[in-house]
Amino acid sequence: MKKHLLFISLFALIAGCDAPQRTRAPQTWINGNSLEDPSNQSGTLTNTGSGTGSGSSTNDGFQNCDLSNKYQTIDIGWFGICQSSLDETIIKFKPSLTSTDIRTCLIPTYKAADGSSTYLGQPQCTYTTSNTAVQGKLYKDRSGFSSYPLNGVIVMKEPLLPEYFNCMQAYVNWPVNVCPSGATNSYCSYWISACPYGAKTGSACDAQARDYMNQSCSSFKSKYSNSYLDISLK
Repeated sequence: MKKHLLFISLFALIAGCDAPQRTRAPQTWINGNSLEDPSNQSGTLTNTGSGTGSGSSTNDGFQNCDLSNKYQTIDIGWFGICQSSLDETIIKFKPSLTSTDIRTCLIPTYKAADGSSTYLGQPQCTYTTSNTAVQGKLYKDRSGFSSYPLNGVIVMKEPLLPEYFNCMQAYVNWPVNVCPSGATNSYCSYWISACPYGAKTGSACDAQARDYMNQSCSSFKSKYSNSYLDISLK
């Protein structure tokens, strides 16, 4: 449970921040070197619905669905999103802009009472057509997190995924990400030797990993906080 709480605390660093004014998502992929990088395994949000309406007349869990333009990022534009009341993994997403070159991705999350979040599964991504709703399924396929309620979603353009997951995995990937070539400097020489099992080796290693995690997430937040949204669905 301590590991679960760590990741929940981690995402508090990048959720709900004031946006810088002119930072957009990069137009090409950024190579991530995380040991476990779900951004390299993003799925396709398969459309299981149709139409442009904001609700449903059938008993499919979307009777009270509000797909009005409640949310906005600099890259995605205005959009609406809602969750089926019958199946927490089924969502509807209605963008205001057409994007046929860069996909928009939805990441299922668990949002704690304090507003912090942790991801529950791989991103599901889709190209978009203006004012056309997409109904699709999100998956709670992250090991150890399948029992968490899916009560939130993070929305971002696909090129942001590697840096987002570098932040999410920064703690467990220290010191490998900091020292990809091994003990090539005094910092890496000392900490690789002192922490053969990474952050879990001991308290000093844990502190270094947390510092790296803070730096990674602060970097993502400052660069892209107006390019993604962390949304509560319930």
